[in-house]
Amino acid sequence: MSGTAPSGSTRRAPERSPAISARMANAAAGSQQDGLANLISTVQMTGPTDGKCMWHLGTVTGLDQTHRAAIAWIVANAIMDDRGGGSRAAATWRSAALAGSRLAGSDREMVAAFVTGVFGLPPRGKSKTHVVGHVAEWLWYLHARHALSLTRKVELLETPKFNVTEPGADGFIVYTDSSSGETIFRLWEIKQHVGGSPVSDTVTDAYGQLKTHATRYLAQLTSVHSAINGPVGDLCKQLVDFWIDSNSRAGVGVSVASATTPAPATCFSTMGNHFPGFTRAGQLEGLLLAVEDLEDLALEVRGYLWTAL
Repeated sequence: MSGTAPSGSTRRAPERSPAISARMANAAAGSQQDGLANLISTVQMTGPTDGKCMWHLGTVTGLDQTHRAAIAWIVANAIMDDRGGGSRAAATWRSAALAGSRLAGSDREMVAAFVTGVFGLPPRGKSKTHVVGHVAEWLWYLHARHALSLTRKVELLETPKFNVTEPGADGFIVYTDSSSGETIFRLWEIKQHVGGSPVSDTVTDAYGQLKTHATRYLAQLTSVHSAINGPVGDLCKQLVDFWIDSNSRAGVGVSVASATTPAPATCFSTMGNHFPGFTRAGQLEGLLLAVEDLEDLALEVRGYLWTAL
């Protein structure tokens, strides 16, 4: 997962404490049922067509500071819940963040262990490029988790990797198709775009990365998921075969979180040329998230994770 070099921003990026308190951001998120559906305006730009990409455009522009804080808090909360797993890390972090207090001693050391891998620790964080890239993955994941479809039921959705530089797929999702009853999968490449180059350059980079590494990614996913009982495990035993054959149960996805606003009216138009075997309607999917001040939003996510540290 990579992107072009960050451009300058007119806002002062938060390095530790966001302007809106965690308590206020949490309340704003609660008013949106802790979801992004009402905060990210998403429209379907093209429908499923043979040999063409079906894609959606999500936009985050013109929001006031409180609603942007709600987005950052929702993402930070989801990240910490996932990274903390069944431990007490997420609850300990959240309690301190909402109280506006700093953790100390063993509690701070424990929570820091779950934050530092991607975000680093205050006052000096890790690469902003990695922070933005990781948040781009989480924006895709939260969109995929909550996107409703009358034709597909989500059976398996992998959360983003624990460390942003880990090898492997950026996004993987298994559905049951309601019309056929078959399990199908989509392998996604997720990228950030925060520079002055065209969005299409980043999309093309994503195509190339998937074409080069897809079978390796799918082999890794096979080793993880093929032991699952039932249809999902049966599908995951055949991921590499289905991809190589461009089987109807396989498909390609590319998601880009871009700081370019307004977003281009067309995107993913050459996807069929890059994946010529995937010709059935719906096998090619795209998501473009046009986020005003994307880097600042990602750093605000980091700021909420650092609030208790």
